[in-house]
Amino acid sequence: MIITKPKIQIVATILAKNEEDIIGQMIEHTISQGVSQIIFTDNASTDRTKEIAASYPEVVEIIDEPENDHDQTKWVTHMARLACKLNPDWIVHLDADELWCGLQNLRRFDTSVVRCERMYLHPPISWEFDFLKSKHYVDFDHLPIPQECKIAHRPMEDVVITHGNHGISEPDVSYAITTEVYRHHYPIRSYNQWERKCLGHEALQRRGSSCVRWENWYNDMTNDRLGKRFTRLIRVWKQMLEDPQPELLHDLIEFWVTEEMLEFFKNNTSMMPRIGEWPKHEKQDSLN
Repeated sequence: MIITKPKIQIVATILAKNEEDIIGQMIEHTISQGVSQIIFTDNASTDRTKEIAASYPEVVEIIDEPENDHDQTKWVTHMARLACKLNPDWIVHLDADELWCGLQNLRRFDTSVVRCERMYLHPPISWEFDFLKSKHYVDFDHLPIPQECKIAHRPMEDVVITHGNHGISEPDVSYAITTEVYRHHYPIRSYNQWERKCLGHEALQRRGSSCVRWENWYNDMTNDRLGKRFTRLIRVWKQMLEDPQPELLHDLIEFWVTEEMLEFFKNNTSMMPRIGEWPKHEKQDSLN
C-alpha cells in the first residue's frame, strides 16, 4: 500500500519594489512549491510589479506601503501577523529576488522556527536579465563559513520579523536548522536593476539605518564606477564558467559577500565554492 505524505499548508509573504522582471517567475515558482496563499506588499513600485502580483489568485491580499524608508521589519511583521490569522502550518517570508525550494520538507520539523541556511547565488550574466540564461550559481554550502539564513516559522500572534527576514525576536522558541529548504538568489540581475537597488541606501538613511553593502554600491553609482564594476562582474563570471581560476574569485563574489568571507577565501585559497546549474541541482562542479 502506498502511503501519501501529508501536504502541509504554507503561507508566504512577499515584499517587492520594481521587480517586474522576476516577480511573475518568482510567484509561479513559489506556488509550485506548495504555497497556497500569498500576502504581498508593494513598496511604491513604478513598474508593473503590483499588477503582475494581482493577476495570481493565490495572492490573497495586496498591501500598499508608499513610504520610502525601507522599513522592512515593520512591513514584514505586519504581513506575518496577517498570515497567522490564516492558520497555516508554516509561514515563510520571501524577497522578490529569491526562489525557494524544498518547502514541503518543513513537514519534518516539530519546532517553532526553522533556520534555512542554504543559498545559491546567481550572478548576472548580461546587462539585461534573462532567467534561463542566469541558470548557473555559486554554492558556498560545503564550506565552513556562515551564510545568511532565512526563516520559516509557525503562526505566532505577536511575532516580530527582524530586518532581512533573518530571524524573529522571540527568544523562547524552539529552533531547527536545515539545508533541505533552500533558495536561489538573484540579487543583481541587470545594470538598471542594480542602479535602482543602490537607491536603497538613501531609503535606509531616512530612518537612520545603514547597510555596508548598499552603501558601497551607492558610492560606486554616485562616483560613476557602477557601470565599470558591472561590466567587470559579467566578464569575470563568464570567464569562471568557461575556465575557472581561483584568482578570479574575489572579483566575482565581492559584489555580494561580506568582508569576512572575502578574507576567508584570501587565507584559504584551496577552499573554493562550487558552481552549479539550476534546476539541475545534481550537476555541481568545483570551481578549482
